[in-house]
Amino acid sequence: MKVFTAQQMRDFDRAAVEEYGIPSIVLMENAALRVVEFLEAKFAPLEDKKIVILCGKGNNGGDGLAIARQLVNIISGARLTVMMGPVTDYEGDSAINRQAWEQEDCFVPGEDEGYHRSAIWLDDQGRPENRFVPHSISRADIIVDAMLGTGFKGELREPILDAFMSMVGCGASRVYIDLPSGLDADNGESAQGIPDDNWQPQFTVTFAAPKRGFFVRDAMERCGEIWLGDIGTVPRQMKRTNTGVKTLDLETAKDLIPQRTLDAHKGDAGRALIIGGSFGMSGAVALAARAALGSGCGLCIAALPEKILPTFAASILEATSHPLPCDERGRLLESAADALPELWEGVQVVALGPGIGRADETFALVRRIVRECPVPRVIDADALHALPAIADEVKNRAGETILTPHPGEMGVLLDISAKEVNENRFEIAQRCAEKYGAIVVLKGARSLVATPDGRVFVNLSGNAGMATGGSGDVLTGTIAGLLAQMKHPEDATKLGVYLHGFAGDLAFEAKGNGLVAGDIAAHLGRALVEIPQREVEKINGRLRRLM
Repeated sequence: MKVFTAQQMRDFDRAAVEEYGIPSIVLMENAALRVVEFLEAKFAPLEDKKIVILCGKGNNGGDGLAIARQLVNIISGARLTVMMGPVTDYEGDSAINRQAWEQEDCFVPGEDEGYHRSAIWLDDQGRPENRFVPHSISRADIIVDAMLGTGFKGELREPILDAFMSMVGCGASRVYIDLPSGLDADNGESAQGIPDDNWQPQFTVTFAAPKRGFFVRDAMERCGEIWLGDIGTVPRQMKRTNTGVKTLDLETAKDLIPQRTLDAHKGDAGRALIIGGSFGMSGAVALAARAALGSGCGLCIAALPEKILPTFAASILEATSHPLPCDERGRLLESAADALPELWEGVQVVALGPGIGRADETFALVRRIVRECPVPRVIDADALHALPAIADEVKNRAGETILTPHPGEMGVLLDISAKEVNENRFEIAQRCAEKYGAIVVLKGARSLVATPDGRVFVNLSGNAGMATGGSGDVLTGTIAGLLAQMKHPEDATKLGVYLHGFAGDLAFEAKGNGLVAGDIAAHLGRALVEIPQREVEKINGRLRRLM
């Protein structure tokens, strides 16, 4: 799926009206229908629920008013409260839906203590007209947030701030229309003043396409479950729209999983070489090797310091190993490069970096491998620290390079802070891919895959339980194992990132935040089985769950 910035979404909506002839009021009505379908599916029966709809003055508020009208029309005895601003605030399609709502027989200005289809006005200063506004919110079962949409920037002001403060401590389920109010649709940052009261459960029903801000910063906590609704835009328009960002989702993974013929042997399933390790870090190589084999690679060879080879060999029986010269502290020497050509001659991929350390001699070895290795390379962990000095050589090397930095390592690659990385994840991933001519995986919640030609893919699998030591080593091995089987490094990287997250989701189901990296590697095989069998959760075929 394509992912939009706020401006791209505005341009898309405008084109739907001006170029494809779809009236904007129809798009608004369809958006409201998707929300009503969602409410019916998630919270049935609605007849016994107290629903409060908070309507701003823009198109988001127009959606809310249309939702209210449709709920009244389809639900007998709906206990519905609609909060809105002065009538003079509403224009265009929002004003049409405001007028349609006011003409409903159920419209009753003020508060109905019986909670029967009432509307509460806000005065010309945006203040509640009576004391029942916070009272109504506190008694709600469901709060529908239609206050602010994708155009929001800046600070939160009254009466929206009052509404937020009234919701503090409220146990109602929250349903956000398009995105949570006060959230920046591009950078995922919440406006100051929005209380952090750990609202649960919460849902976002968005339309046409996900927004970039959903996948970064505050949005990852605030959005909750994200559902995408079809509002009737022309498929051709979506196909022709280039946003530069897409999702890595279940359908992507299903299409990419490699298949074997019935007469395949281990050589046909590919060979991967993993280079790394140092004293105290043999586990990093072992995790990468387990992941390479667990992702379907036929053969895995680990080349590591001779002093830690026995420890590695005892920890994983299925991989072969090769000793490399090291110093007395178990750190690889540059001379180890002399033994590598005979190893990478028969492999399809080299994974470089797990547990390798940052000694000067080791960095010299990493740079030699980058210059001389003739097969695709996955570079991770401390090996990334050796690359800034040879950035141009990395970019100009024949064969594909895949870099898998976390934010701190990305900061090293670009000579910036991890804070700057996290504040601009999409742009930073693109910049790194262009600088190094590499496919770049910026790890973290909602990992990104960036390509040198400017495309970015945002991963929808994974969970917070995967924030554990060794998880990155498993990702390195997973990508390497898949690349040993597949022709295209980009496809192997995208599948590897999604598969790694999906395996983490399966491990989380079993162990929660107690999962360790080995659990992720252990669930890769099950993930390969389950991904083709899983179906996207849908409602009436017009709403689908993203996360």
